[in-house]
Amino acid sequence: MSNYQPEKVAQMYDSIEDQGETAILLDQYHLGYWDEINPNASITEAADRLTQIMIDKVTIQPGQRFCDLGCGVGMPAIQLAQATGCFVDGITISQSQHEKAQELAAKAGLSEQTNFILGDALATPCEDATYDGGWFFESIFHMGHRKALQEASRILKPGATLVISDLPARPTMSEEYRVLCEEETHSFIIPKEDYPELLDAAGFDLIEIDDVTEFVITPLVSNMKIACQQHESDFLKYLNSAQMQDWLRSYQNKRGREYIESEAIDYWIQMLQDMCDNLGYVLVAAQKRA
Repeated sequence: MSNYQPEKVAQMYDSIEDQGETAILLDQYHLGYWDEINPNASITEAADRLTQIMIDKVTIQPGQRFCDLGCGVGMPAIQLAQATGCFVDGITISQSQHEKAQELAAKAGLSEQTNFILGDALATPCEDATYDGGWFFESIFHMGHRKALQEASRILKPGATLVISDLPARPTMSEEYRVLCEEETHSFIIPKEDYPELLDAAGFDLIEIDDVTEFVITPLVSNMKIACQQHESDFLKYLNSAQMQDWLRSYQNKRGREYIESEAIDYWIQMLQDMCDNLGYVLVAAQKRA
């Protein structure tokens, strides 16, 4: 059972916005995808590749309406609008992300084709059956899967496709790590095996669950180490911010480790390694039942 606290999610993202991680990832604020096509891609290039893979799973036509539930800084929504000619509404709980999304849309010349809303994706300000498609792009775990899927079912038209990228629990995930996710990142983790029942209960027919852990999670730490070397000053700015220092210190303490400021990058890498040891990555597609 999730204990969704939107104000805490908003505070978390507002406090780290404009820090090093966003600078390094540019406008793709999510994980990356590495395979035989792009094995040596940078963090930014791999994140862009994952966006394109998500776009390829969407079934939307020019002029139709799409909703990005938990849109972050909005670049995937903007790229979807560019690629398909659809109209995209993105909703984020973060004031700073909302402002950045509007700036990026204006820079891309797509302010008329995109609309970014500051609000709660579990209470999207629209009528029932408004949208022809939607996605949760690394956002559903903040909201609680059951309630998030119920809201998606409410706002989507019958026959609409919903695409989800999520970090599910590995079979070996520890209870300690589950609690850590809830307390430190306000994330509620489920196993991928829960998806069929959750989707069915929300009125969706499952199309596919594509486990891409080997392309997203497995290469992450080695590629992040390279990024840390290439962008050390940006990472140090990010990790030495008050929010990140508090977060890393709390994380280290809860893992029984001492926090030393000069070792912040090592702690960041260890935190990512812990994530990779406990979480996988799936791309889920489902269709709203008629």
